[in-house]
Amino acid sequence: MIWLMREVCFICGRKASRRCVAGSALEHGGPELERRRICSECCGKGRGRTIDCPDTCPHYRAGAQAALFKLAELGGDPDMEIRYGEVLHNLRLSIARMRRGRLRDLKDCEARQAFANAADTMRARSSGLIFDFKSTDPRVQVLGDELLSVATLHERGEKGMAKTDAPDLMKCLKYLERQAAAAEKLGRGETFYLDLVVQSVAGDFLTRDVAGLVGPAARP
Repeated sequence: MIWLMREVCFICGRKASRRCVAGSALEHGGPELERRRICSECCGKGRGRTIDCPDTCPHYRAGAQAALFKLAELGGDPDMEIRYGEVLHNLRLSIARMRRGRLRDLKDCEARQAFANAADTMRARSSGLIFDFKSTDPRVQVLGDELLSVATLHERGEKGMAKTDAPDLMKCLKYLERQAAAAEKLGRGETFYLDLVVQSVAGDFLTRDVAGLVGPAARP
């Protein structure tokens, strides 16, 4: 009987061939880790979103790599992923955390506006001005504040983050804005871009070698 339970997806109850090694599920209960199984469909839908996946999971790593490739295609400039990999990772990580917490129903269009405001603020800083571009939408403003917090840490080189000038941080934020806009044009749903962002974030940011996007990257 226990053997049969191990072959059933702990989310949907269908036949499952994968072992789920997540430490916890954000929206689903389930049996103990050694008895937890998941089907490929629930794994794909919940990976990094409703399931707290560890970097050690091969399905999570493969999914993050595939999502990052898709984001690079949306941005139209894969070199940005190479040059500013750590900055983009940290910005996306902040988005993923907001999406899993305060802004669970955040939409792509709202994220795009937050990117635009944060980018304009960094543009002002690069010109020596102190002016924060605000939004009348509190949800957009919450995300915008979080993005600026991460960007400021990079600008100051604090907490071990790569020191990055304001003009380059503006480029990163505009790049994210461009990705979100491209995703909206595809018409694949109101959260298509944000779903990719959440799935692309692993604990260690991905980098690129001659074989393509791989990870984790070795930090100094």
